[in-house]
Amino acid sequence: MDLPFDLDREVVQLITSKSVELPTYPGVALKLQRLIGGGDYGLDALTKLVMADQSLATNVMRAANSAFYGSAPSISTLGPAISRIGAKELGNIAIAGTLGLTSTAEGPLASLRKSSWRASLMGALLCQELARARHLDPGEAFLSGLLHDFGETIAYACFEVFLERHPDSTPQDAASWLAAGQRYHVELGMALAADWKLPEFVVEAVMRHHDADLSLCQHRAQVEVVALSDAICPRVLAAASVEDAHLEQVVGLSVAERDRLNALLPRVPGFLMSFDDAAVSPQSLDEPSLVTQPPTTLDHPHHPVNLQVSVLKQGHAERYRAIEWAPSGLRMTGGTPQAERRLVVLEFDKGLKINAIVTLCTAAGRGWVIELKPFAMDRAAKASWAKLGEPPAPPAG
Repeated sequence: MDLPFDLDREVVQLITSKSVELPTYPGVALKLQRLIGGGDYGLDALTKLVMADQSLATNVMRAANSAFYGSAPSISTLGPAISRIGAKELGNIAIAGTLGLTSTAEGPLASLRKSSWRASLMGALLCQELARARHLDPGEAFLSGLLHDFGETIAYACFEVFLERHPDSTPQDAASWLAAGQRYHVELGMALAADWKLPEFVVEAVMRHHDADLSLCQHRAQVEVVALSDAICPRVLAAASVEDAHLEQVVGLSVAERDRLNALLPRVPGFLMSFDDAAVSPQSLDEPSLVTQPPTTLDHPHHPVNLQVSVLKQGHAERYRAIEWAPSGLRMTGGTPQAERRLVVLEFDKGLKINAIVTLCTAAGRGWVIELKPFAMDRAAKASWAKLGEPPAPPAG
């Protein structure tokens, strides 16, 4: 990497001096663990504890009302939201919310932190579902999946500290930053595990999930689930639809487990968005990025379209015009920017709604050109998406 400092030396120095800035373990999660672990609690006690932490209360309400929990009626009060999620999930939501604040803050590598954080949340959900299929503790699996690769997000935060010290640093391509983050994600994950005094099953997942031989692991079954999620997660995040992820090619995944994940994955974006950062203003998009982007993220072939499309936000919709379509993505124009790597809901005038990830946002005159990739479409949504790219029928007569 062409940087005015030795990135590797800086990271090693941080690790050896134990000077890494780590997220603080959420006190409310500890209180929840003690309350639930004692066994003598009720919904009123849980509600009172969650209500005392506004951030957790917000995340609980968003998660409970997300598509992840099905198409049940919307909930407007905390008690029913806790009942829908389940008491044992509250501590994990508290931890995820705390980590999300670190992951979605602004900064020159914000897009990489957001992508890494999304992969951590995805890994948590995959591990939780695989644990249920294998009769393991789903809460423990969620925590292991959430934290096993979080060292990569910490790495990007460390890199940003170095970049602040060297304002003359030039942008580097995403692949170079990714490789650097991967080099240190285990060491930095272990630093977090030690600081938080995490249970041994999480420590082993952080340290051993890349090992080819897991036979000596004390918590082998849990680590195997984490390693399997590591093979699945990149496929799902890169694919436009669940079918395109080709889970049948994942070694170690049974047919029954694949069927469970195929049913789960279309609901996952709703959960991920419940932890997404708040709406991004045009000013925050002016934050300088030190990640270079390609001129386009659309695959070939792509061709012109003329479609009205809205980005749905809480309580309102932002209107755009789609101008190019490809099987794997869409280019649209409009007056409002969208943060790169953000997960959004698109609604087309033809009635189709899909989840999509913003891959590129560039200024063009007085407006913006935005590219997006569909994410976790089910079979029906994939078929409707394909029809968007069909040429209009010739006029009758």
